[in-house]
Amino acid sequence: MKCTECGFEAPVEKFRYLYNARIDAPISIRQCTQCQAWIAVDELKGVATQKVGPGEAPWGKSAGIEGLAEDVRGRS
Repeated sequence: MKCTECGFEAPVEKFRYLYNARIDAPISIRQCTQCQAWIAVDELKGVATQKVGPGEAPWGKSAGIEGLAEDVRGRS
């Protein structure tokens, strides 16, 4: 696998595993051991797809529940 930020190449297991992005998707978040960037990885393909920055969600929304609390408060 190749880091999308610094170009470091190594087997997937050499990149620090952080967590699965979603339980129903093959995307995980790993950290490059060279540049420390957090990257989205397709675990089935063993490919880094992009750097993940604060607040980014390369895997999409979780369960469609975002904003529900605001909707309920607005109805009161």
